[in-house]
Amino acid sequence: MKSVRIVLLVAGLVALSTACGSSGASTSFEPGKLKVAVSLYPIEEIVRAVGGSQVSLVELIPPGEPAHDYEPTPRQVTELQSADVVFYFGGGFQPSVEKAVASLPDSVRKVDLLKSVELIAVSKQLAGTEGEVDGEVLGDGSDPHVWLSPTNMQLMVEQVRATLVTFPSFDAPDAADGAASFTSMLAKLDADFRSGLASCASRVIVTAHRAFGYVAHDYNLEQIAIAGVSPTDEPSAKTLEAISRSAQDHKVTTIYFETNLPAELSKMIADEIGAATEVLDTIETLSSDQIASGADYVSLMQSNLAALEKGLACS
Repeated sequence: MKSVRIVLLVAGLVALSTACGSSGASTSFEPGKLKVAVSLYPIEEIVRAVGGSQVSLVELIPPGEPAHDYEPTPRQVTELQSADVVFYFGGGFQPSVEKAVASLPDSVRKVDLLKSVELIAVSKQLAGTEGEVDGEVLGDGSDPHVWLSPTNMQLMVEQVRATLVTFPSFDAPDAADGAASFTSMLAKLDADFRSGLASCASRVIVTAHRAFGYVAHDYNLEQIAIAGVSPTDEPSAKTLEAISRSAQDHKVTTIYFETNLPAELSKMIADEIGAATEVLDTIETLSSDQIASGADYVSLMQSNLAALEKGLACS
């Protein structure tokens, strides 16, 4: 009976993820400033910190929209042709965005920020499964969710600074000041994570999709992911049952879900093993409510830290 319920739930979520479309955000650059486009919110925050008032910045993804499968509108693609530089993540993380970036003229500088950090393999994120669950391969390759590591964010700050100062009109000392200030905040955030997660009753996190590999890598945790690197990579019923067993074997007491994705699978596994649920934010985009409340990368990462400390019983 359990298997039937899991199969029906997976089928329903696949249909939901396929039906959900994305509404494009208008792209408009201010005249007289360096025109910068970014593919994801964390990059936007870096560019704002480094570029300040010197840049006119546009993020492609509208508030609250899923980032992996977002398709830029024809109007966005046309207007991006006037950008000076586009910062994005390659490696197949956002296929439609990458295709749009590749179509831009040579006059637009294209910077793949994945090339500024050391990538980790997704197969290293699967606690107790050795990359496979009951014969079903869970995937290989590199994890693109690099911004969830404050250390990686610091490396990307430097790459953005180094890129922006190559433009003749750009004020390099201002960029250096902005980069140094943001890097200092990121270093403190990293220290908070190291301290907060140093002593915990459990070191295994069960997440909605395979997005928190860098958190696990940086802070000596193990990740069991319900969905794949893309949240639309839905698990089979066999995989879900194996994840439930693995969570029980590791005495997991909290299953994490994400605000911008259906929570049914996480809550179902939590119900199966008698665990609580908590939110971990992938910080790919901000919701309208988060924008209104003044949330930012550091505050959302601090909320993630608090959720991890609670779920792992850290002291």
